Amino acid sequence: MKETFLLRFTDYLYLEKGLSLNTVKSYGSDLSLFLSYLESRGVDPLSVRSDHIVDYLSFCSRTGQSGRTVSRYMSSIRALFRFLINEGITDTDPTGGLTRPKLVRNPPEYLTLEEVEMLLGMPDEKTVLGLRDKTIMELLYSCGLRISEVVGLQVGSVNFREGLILVQGKGKKERIVPFGKRAKRLLSLYLDTARVTLQKRGSASLFLNFRGEALSRKGLWKMINVYAKRSGIKKHIKPHILRHSFATHLIQNGADLRIVQELLGHSDISTTQIYTHLDRGTLIDMHRKYHPLERR
Repeated sequence: MKETFLLRFTDYLYLEKGLSLNTVKSYGSDLSLFLSYLESRGVDPLSVRSDHIVDYLSFCSRTGQSGRTVSRYMSSIRALFRFLINEGITDTDPTGGLTRPKLVRNPPEYLTLEEVEMLLGMPDEKTVLGLRDKTIMELLYSCGLRISEVVGLQVGSVNFREGLILVQGKGKKERIVPFGKRAKRLLSLYLDTARVTLQKRGSASLFLNFRGEALSRKGLWKMINVYAKRSGIKKHIKPHILRHSFATHLIQNGADLRIVQELLGHSDISTTQIYTHLDRGTLIDMHRKYHPLERR
């Protein structure tokens, strides 16, 4: 029963909803844990009540799962029962009266402009791999791309005349993002020199590894991690830190939130609002600059 539910649901997410394989695996993993919990307590999945779900989420919290993880579990369970109802497998949604736990969303860590320059200055663009790496990191910061979006770029994705790049984001949604002069210079140089050297198997992927194959997400992240350690930056460098820095710097310099939402490919503006944070120094400077008594 459990395997049948999961297989039909994950097939639906992948084949009909067009979600990425990683997202589908995440749903499957979350729901497998939930269904195993029900099985251990002798509860039929089609006989689940809201109190069973509350008990499960409470159990997850007691065993050390974060509020964010518990909230994700809730979303996965709700999606499963909506699917079962739509498929006519059940006519009861035990999640109907439940609300997701409220989360305090901490602003993501980002780099200062000086730290970005320090990180981008690490690769040696006079070498084949150094030029590739510098181009990738410049593009991550110039366009605010996700790691998965960068490795999915094709040579034909780049429009040099318009200074635009075609990106395939989450759920295979496409968007067009502009890139800056520095990124344009590096992209042109990379395509004319380094990529020609790396090209061995006729791959259409923009960024290649030393075997001439499309660079993987794991390979890209390992590369950034190496340069992060060399840079001596004390912050914990995470995969999306250049994307976070891109969004934060745009907003701190006055960019409209809706424009940043479009550039990042967020479907919901509430996701973009996490970048409206300001550091303490900025708040102090703004207070001193604009408060009427401070200006006297």
